[in-house]
Amino acid sequence: MLNTFQKLIKLIVIFSAVITGWTSIILFSNSSFNFEIKELIAQMYSNQKSFIFNVKALSVLLVKDANERFSENNQGKIRLNNATKLLNKVDY
Repeated sequence: MLNTFQKLIKLIVIFSAVITGWTSIILFSNSSFNFEIKELIAQMYSNQKSFIFNVKALSVLLVKDANERFSENNQGKIRLNNATKLLNKVDY
């Protein structure tokens, strides 16, 4: 399992290095696709930025939901405890 994970990481690193090197060479050589490549790279970084903001917004919503659920659970326990105390005070 660990060996497979190491091979996958190695493949990702090699692929990233090849793509980075190839892109750098093309950008420095003033290819006819320079504008398109720069535009695509800008879109990639923009998508990463929006992804991070969306993860932040999702995290906030999850925390709000958890707080609401815990407060509802605690309210139910408090009501149950109060009802139990009232029943214990009643003399038959």
